[in-house]
Amino acid sequence: MHLSLSRLRYLYEVAQCGSMRAASDKMNVAPSSVSRQIATLEDELGVEVLERGRGTAKLTQAGEMVVNYYREDLTRKEALDSHLNDLRGLRRGTVTISMGEGYVSDLLSDAIQAYMERYPEIQLDVQVSGTKQVLSMVEEDEAHIGMVFDCPPSPKISVQSAYRQPLKAVMSPDNRLAHKKAISLKELSECNCALPAKNFRIREVLDQAALREKVNLAPALTSNSLLIMKNLAMTETGATVLPDIAILRELKTSQLVSIPLDSSSLSGTSAEIVTRLGRLLPVAAREFLKYLQSYFNNELA
Repeated sequence: MHLSLSRLRYLYEVAQCGSMRAASDKMNVAPSSVSRQIATLEDELGVEVLERGRGTAKLTQAGEMVVNYYREDLTRKEALDSHLNDLRGLRRGTVTISMGEGYVSDLLSDAIQAYMERYPEIQLDVQVSGTKQVLSMVEEDEAHIGMVFDCPPSPKISVQSAYRQPLKAVMSPDNRLAHKKAISLKELSECNCALPAKNFRIREVLDQAALREKVNLAPALTSNSLLIMKNLAMTETGATVLPDIAILRELKTSQLVSIPLDSSSLSGTSAEIVTRLGRLLPVAAREFLKYLQSYFNNELA
């Protein structure tokens, strides 16, 4: 069986974009050309790759297999090119990192800066998203490396490193609860609390614990901005819930304090660096992964 990689790309872009028209816009070709290429691909394979009669493009089982084959081919070519460049003494390319906002800290900035100084020809593309989007980007090879909090189980994800990061109550040193050695979820519920949006993994874990303990956590403020949550926590009556990795600067300058939560399910959470299971990372991404692990081992292990 002969497979045309150029034809496979048409199906791949339709799957990524959600429709033939959107794929044609991205590829700058006529929609009829996309339709014709996919029809030819189906003739060559002897099976349908797209379900017909739908408003949006949906792959058949065969279509999913073909797209996965094409995606694997792209990653193998990327890795081969990277390793050949490495043998030639060249260090080029782009490393894409997808992470939750909780990772945006001085610790990560230091790791990025050190890497950029050593490899000035390599570009870093950093995307900040919710946990589900981070994992999706890693699984679909849209990101080389993902950084997530308390990664939910996934058969396509490989955890490269995990660092224990319990969720803690975060507040100003002037808060009336700041002297306590531990704070219950009930006490936290009585604070002027800022919590992440429900699509954040931190919020999912926190809500599960509150449900088990029959505590109603009704935040005064919900936000997808770490800065906004930290600003509210700096007031005398405010508080939020974060791991220490998200507030390293504020802890060092005593702008905020973090106090353990009296909940066993919130003490075992971790910050994790992940890749797609089975993916051979290009040299540049592999080197960046080593830098991350080195910095995090020194600061968090």
